[in-house]
Amino acid sequence: MRALGCLLTASILLAGCASVPMAGPAADAEGKRFDPPPPGQAVLYLYRSSLLGSEVAFSLADNQQPIGSLADKTWIRLEVAPGQHVITCSAPSYAPLTQTPAQAAIVDLAPGETRFLEVDVWPGLPLNPRCKATEVSADQGRAGVTGGNRAIASGS
Repeated sequence: MRALGCLLTASILLAGCASVPMAGPAADAEGKRFDPPPPGQAVLYLYRSSLLGSEVAFSLADNQQPIGSLADKTWIRLEVAPGQHVITCSAPSYAPLTQTPAQAAIVDLAPGETRFLEVDVWPGLPLNPRCKATEVSADQGRAGVTGGNRAIASGS
C-alpha cells in the first residue's frame, strides 16, 4: 500500500505544473504599469508566486462569482466596484479525505484604491491541497506581479 502511495505521489509530481489561460504580452505589460482604476472603481491584483503546489491551479471567486484561476507565477488584475469583496480560492483534491477549506480574504475597497492579495498553498493533508489568499503590501504585491505572467480573468 505504501508503494502505491509513493507511486501516486510521484506521478502527480511528474505531471508537471498546472496551466491556466494566459493573456498576451501586451496585456501583461499593461497590467504591470499598475495604472489607477477607472473613476468610481477599485483594482484588486491577485497573484501566485510559490512553487509549492505548482501541480494544481487554484480557482478564485469574488463574492462567490468565479474570477479565474492561477497557476504558479501568474496573476490577475480585477477592476471592481468599491465595497466589500470576499475572495476565496479552491484547489482540486486528489485524496478521498476532506478537510475544512482555508478562510476567505475579506477586502474593503474604496474608490480609486489598488490592493494586492497573494494566493498560496495552505498546509493540508497529503494529496489534498488547500489555498489561501492573504493581503500583502503594495511593494510586495508589485514584486509578485512583476515576477509573473498575466492570466486571463473570467469574463475578460
